[in-house]
Amino acid sequence: MSNLYDLDILPPQNTINLIASYSKYFERESFNYPLLLEKLNATMLSSHFMEKQDNAAWMNHQGSDYIGNPKLFAHAPLTYLCAFLSEVFKQRQVKDIEKRIPPKIFRAALKRLNEFK
Repeated sequence: MSNLYDLDILPPQNTINLIASYSKYFERESFNYPLLLEKLNATMLSSHFMEKQDNAAWMNHQGSDYIGNPKLFAHAPLTYLCAFLSEVFKQRQVKDIEKRIPPKIFRAALKRLNEFK
């Protein structure tokens, strides 16, 4: 497991900005959720977003708290946001994400990530 208190695990700022830019799409009244997840996944893959970090244990123990209560994202540290977003896509296929994780989770996570731009 990566040390989530070590800022060296973070991707470059331009990569964080790129992922955070998806927040505007999740804020719209209507959007194609499956297509947006596909695009977000493709962007994460092409930018190698947190690909060398292993935060599966954190995701299983603490990350699930964020799924249960997306208000926690409002004060989440940057390392937690990056770990959460990367592990969601590492552990699941897009179709599974679409079924299990409602858009409000991504809306909250990306809104907070956008604050770190």
